[in-house]
Amino acid sequence: MKTVGVIVVVVIMAGCAHVPTGPSVMVLPSAGKSTEQFQKEDAACRQTAAGELAASKGGNVSNQKRYDMTYMQCMYAQGNQVPVFNRPGYSTPYGAAPSTSTTVGPPPAPPAGTPPPPAGTPPPPPPTR
Repeated sequence: MKTVGVIVVVVIMAGCAHVPTGPSVMVLPSAGKSTEQFQKEDAACRQTAAGELAASKGGNVSNQKRYDMTYMQCMYAQGNQVPVFNRPGYSTPYGAAPSTSTTVGPPPAPPAGTPPPPAGTPPPPPPTR
């Protein structure tokens, strides 16, 4: 009878969800950020990610992935560098091909009769394509 109890406990323990102890992704500090500042942000974002796991259920996403997503969002919001993943099968929105042009021409001339901008005014940004 004691053996059955031990087996039941082992089965129940095996069914428990794994709780991440930290991120499984590498985040780098932004240029010029001190180690101390980066470590403070890292600690705060780890706490935020752990709180997110405790506050909501994950559905089809593993606890580690949810933790990593929350951690990366938090670290990115602090201005740090987060990894970029190229997932197989991903394409640009609506299947559009990215631009292959690498040269950008000068902005078009203003229409005839347009007065020049006041002195000290920065030039307008180039038009977007």
